[in-house]
Amino acid sequence: MSLFGCVVVGPPGAGKSTMCAGLCRYHALSKRPVALVNLDPACEGEGLTTFAIDVRDFCSVDRAMAEQGLGANGALLFCMKELEQSTWLRDEVEKLAVDECFPYVIFDLPGQTELFSHDGSLRRILDDLKRTFDARLVAAHLVDVAHCGVPSHYVAACLLSLTAMLRLELPHINVLSKVDLADRYELAMNLEFFKDARELHRIVPFCGVRPRAPEPVAGGAAAGDAARYNERLQKLTGRICELVDDFGLVCYQPLDVSDGDSVARLVRMLDKANGHPAGVHAPAALVEDATDLFLLHKGGRPMPWDPESDDAKLDDRVRAFADADEAARAAPPRDRTYRTHAPRAPAGSGGGEEDGAFSWYS
Repeated sequence: MSLFGCVVVGPPGAGKSTMCAGLCRYHALSKRPVALVNLDPACEGEGLTTFAIDVRDFCSVDRAMAEQGLGANGALLFCMKELEQSTWLRDEVEKLAVDECFPYVIFDLPGQTELFSHDGSLRRILDDLKRTFDARLVAAHLVDVAHCGVPSHYVAACLLSLTAMLRLELPHINVLSKVDLADRYELAMNLEFFKDARELHRIVPFCGVRPRAPEPVAGGAAAGDAARYNERLQKLTGRICELVDDFGLVCYQPLDVSDGDSVARLVRMLDKANGHPAGVHAPAALVEDATDLFLLHKGGRPMPWDPESDDAKLDDRVRAFADADEAARAAPPRDRTYRTHAPRAPAGSGGGEEDGAFSWYS
């Protein structure tokens, strides 16, 4: 049977680990086997979810730096080269199969963009998995919504998204992460503009630097230099916008990982992109049931929770999560906060560390 999976890429701090944890939680509650694979040799700790495969068992940046006398980025590239030239990952992935059926595999990748923009090791590793296991992979490239608050940063993020699409050569979905925090930033355009990434020339006039406090320079030289710099920056940004618009490939799927409906929409898009039967052939009612189960589990809807019902027959690990979350809901209101599926709800917990737990409550 083919292996279906998702490759999560994006710069550091974009929310890759949180998204991976949310996807794992959603799949588990939807009764779909899932496995999280860490391909970041520089990862620290266990993250929000236990790894089924951890590349640090094979090589790590710390060991490469100590043994090879390399810097951090050089050690990361060295580890990826070593992984490419070995069969370790192929052997570990093969162990995930149960009765010749693979779980849905989520690959959490490093944040360094040079792994796909300049170096080909990562792409060759993924190509090897596709050949060996008939892997149907889809790439999810994350961009933090904070970049929308600085128009020039957003244009650069669009160019990076386009680069990832062209270099990885996988079915691709760009994700605008942390959209629940969009209200914190002063956006030059509405959020729909940043999701669609069309007619980017409209944002060019907003691309510039804010003038610093005036400096005592004779003849207003400082102000003139800033104006000339802004003019050049806007001209460069305009050219980049034309490039992105000419390809017409970049748009973003918004994601609030604390919102079950948002996660469900993303899962459906990922399933359709890689041809997963649950996304292509599953009836809409099945997806809606999975969404309701997700929201019910995290307290998003006031529905009764019966851990013994047919709709809630989860594995022991997820059942333990459900019990822990129900206990949290029973705590006095002053001792907890939670996020519902409604907009502007109070923020919830980012996750727990014990036993790979990922809780929406604190």
